[in-house]
Amino acid sequence: MHGWLGKIIDIDLSKGKITHLPIEPNAKKYLGGRGIASRIYWETVTPESKAFDPENRLIFMTGPLVATGAIAANRLSVVSKSPMANPEGYCYGNMGGFFGAELKKAGFDGIVITGRAPKPVYLLINDGEAEIRDASSLWGHGVYHVGEKLQRIHGDGVRFLTTGVAGEKLVRSGIIFGSHQSTSTAGFGAVMGSKNLKAIVARGSGKPNVADPTGLKELNRYALTLSKRIRLSIPPMITMTNHGHLMEVIGKGGCYQCGMECIKGFYRYGQKLEGYRRCQSMEYYLPWRYNRENEPIETLFDAPTLANDYSICTFELQNIIDWLYACHQEGATTEAETGLPLSKIGKREFLEKILHSIAYREGFGDILAEGLVRAKDKVSPSARRLFSNTIAPIGQNEMAPPRAIMANALLYPMEPRVHQPLIHEISFVRAAWGINRMQPGATPVTNSVFHAIAKAFWGSEEAGNLSSYEGKAQAVKNIQNRTYLKDSLGLCDFAWPICYSFNSPDGVGDPNLEARFFSCVTGMASDELIDCAERICIQQRAILLREGRKIPEADYPPEYNFTQPLQTTSHGQPVMVPGPGDEVVATSGKMLDRGKFKSMLKEYYFLRGWDEATGLPKPETLYNLELDDLAPLFYTGGGEKSA
Repeated sequence: MHGWLGKIIDIDLSKGKITHLPIEPNAKKYLGGRGIASRIYWETVTPESKAFDPENRLIFMTGPLVATGAIAANRLSVVSKSPMANPEGYCYGNMGGFFGAELKKAGFDGIVITGRAPKPVYLLINDGEAEIRDASSLWGHGVYHVGEKLQRIHGDGVRFLTTGVAGEKLVRSGIIFGSHQSTSTAGFGAVMGSKNLKAIVARGSGKPNVADPTGLKELNRYALTLSKRIRLSIPPMITMTNHGHLMEVIGKGGCYQCGMECIKGFYRYGQKLEGYRRCQSMEYYLPWRYNRENEPIETLFDAPTLANDYSICTFELQNIIDWLYACHQEGATTEAETGLPLSKIGKREFLEKILHSIAYREGFGDILAEGLVRAKDKVSPSARRLFSNTIAPIGQNEMAPPRAIMANALLYPMEPRVHQPLIHEISFVRAAWGINRMQPGATPVTNSVFHAIAKAFWGSEEAGNLSSYEGKAQAVKNIQNRTYLKDSLGLCDFAWPICYSFNSPDGVGDPNLEARFFSCVTGMASDELIDCAERICIQQRAILLREGRKIPEADYPPEYNFTQPLQTTSHGQPVMVPGPGDEVVATSGKMLDRGKFKSMLKEYYFLRGWDEATGLPKPETLYNLELDDLAPLFYTGGGEKSA
């Protein structure tokens, strides 16, 4: 095989047994990453299983492009039943850095873990071999201590995944933390903790075979040249609150075999504090948002690593802290009721206290450890009224509001979580367009270029009128397919796709570049990717339906989108979007039109080959995609379908 190694590690921690699974026949149908992991989940995790049951699987899967030399192909997908989802259910995460590549260099495409070890353990993978080792000395420690100790034992070159105290204590928002500050949310760190699995360590010296090494080198050079784009290195909330001067980017993110433009970077805060930081985790705790303008810069710098060390999701933390601040301002809850120094929100003292309280499940922290969505039923009515529309079980709503960007009205609800990569494709291009509006010539993305990008990547120029309903069903299908493929091939979301470029004649990127990399590495025809994306999409829908998703109702965004006029984004800024031609549309005051949304949804079903009334894949669609085994679920009452 080219691109794949052909083997998956299969571990039963209850029995202490390690075997191997073949990657075929799934490789050619589901590629790898999220695709194969979702298929394995379908075959092994029952709807009745709970997230912390030993029977739940924790699945790590690379893609066929990872560790092949393909640029910015370093991603590892994680799939399991999520304790963070409400109700618990299938979910996925995605990690960059180095671990995925090291796993393939060690001879494996993925890892499937079931059972629960009788005592804390870690998994050591070394050049084709895997063994379970005692982790008693690692248990109870933060991720940075664990990483340093594992590197002392096994060498500086090893790569690792681990979780902190929050994962051990089954905090529902517990993350997995990996080498090079990579993370995966959805509560998968707590799933590790439930299995008494403290860490996974990988070291390898091998390399996957590539069908066309010379062609791959040429593609890498072309992609690197084309990837010249504006670097969105200062997160949006920091920029919009005029505090970008507090930090300076002094290096790139530096993940495995990547030199492309990225929002991960090496930063200097103030004059002396330096470290790798990334995106939202940099801005979940901004002291000045809580009237702490004079808080030492060390608090801002350390906030991401403090959360990582305990292993608590920073999206969840931002929702919690913003809500507590609103409660304190309105007198809806008190320091006596929570045991938290609410009057010191914005200061380091508060941050350290709330992190410790949640991670160790102490006092009110035990309620918050169950997740803010679940905590809603355990707080006073006055505190409950202050829950904002941005709060989601996993992630954060309204960062790219559906009432402003119509495609997102479909993209958000189709997933089991707020999945930022789906939203990024439009958002990154829109950000370049917005910068060009403020500073003409700063990026190549004018209105006309934006519409040209829409035609090339999203299916029509009309898709570039973000405030209209026309062309959005096709745009959503294209974006979903590209994201499912990206997650399954192992491509980095921050680097791919290349929608625009300073180095292309017309400013438009290359929508076929990922497919060319796939063919170059695997030797397979690029048009096979279309069916792979469709299979992955339907496989996910089958899982969600089996676990209780009600359709078509669940395919609608929350009701407030139809009843409450849009004010600002979750960042507090008005939303301006490209309109038709050279128009710029201000979206304040807009709501979704129910009739137009329903028509857009039906068009989407039609484009997918699904029944327009029920949202179920048609039998001929399943047959054409070789998914006949899913037909009983869709057509014999195996899922939650509405009349």
